[in-house]
Amino acid sequence: MRPIALHPKFVERVWGATSLDPWYPPVDRRIGEVWLSSDDIQTSEGVPLGNLTERAEVMGAAIPQGRFPILVKFLFTTEKLSVQVHPEDAYAYAHHQQPGKTEMWYVLAAEPGATIAQGFAKPTTEAELRQTLADGTAESLLEWWPASAGQTYFTPARTVHAIGGGLAICEIQQNSDVTYRLWDYGRPRELHVEPSIAVLDWGRAPGPVSPNGSLLASCEYFATERHHLHGPVAWRSDPERFHLLVMTKGEGLLSWGGEVEEVRAGQA
Repeated sequence: MRPIALHPKFVERVWGATSLDPWYPPVDRRIGEVWLSSDDIQTSEGVPLGNLTERAEVMGAAIPQGRFPILVKFLFTTEKLSVQVHPEDAYAYAHHQQPGKTEMWYVLAAEPGATIAQGFAKPTTEAELRQTLADGTAESLLEWWPASAGQTYFTPARTVHAIGGGLAICEIQQNSDVTYRLWDYGRPRELHVEPSIAVLDWGRAPGPVSPNGSLLASCEYFATERHHLHGPVAWRSDPERFHLLVMTKGEGLLSWGGEVEEVRAGQA
């Protein structure tokens, strides 16, 4: 079948950027997220992506019908995002009637000094966390990793995390709206301290993970591969599942059934 182009959705965030180069033209407002797959993304089929999730020839026979299961975004940050944690499926369904959120980040670009927080820097107790939340030093408990282009971070549900400024990231996650904001650097936004503590994994996180060949990360929700293409490559579709192709660099041609279409970085 013909590949389905997904039209990006630009989302303003206070921590976003006006320069989205080289993926998109500059904008006159702060864009923090560019959504590449979600139920309301418009498609080349003339309908939103959510309208296609009941078509087995699109989703694959093994994918449950309903909400599109994967949300893919490009993130553009100029300052630190809040310290967050997401629940796992059981807790999220019980309290929010939707899935939890396991996610991964592939770093597209990083300014000098950019960092990503993932997990606690040392064994931490609930009492210690509550004290740092009270005195405004909660971020000091986290493990902040130097970020650089090409890194992969896999962040299972229940892992405390934060994304620093000066980054462009491709984020792949379960399609869930459930986010608990644990700390926001004193900014006047609602915090979710009690549910965060209820679901937190108090252990350390691994930081950047090494790819296994082309495989960057794999879990029960998604598998992400990175391919550097320098010539023709053939992909065979799988009737059991869908493939979501995201261009992160360069340009090329996508051909099928005698048809050809130009593709470039920033498209899905």
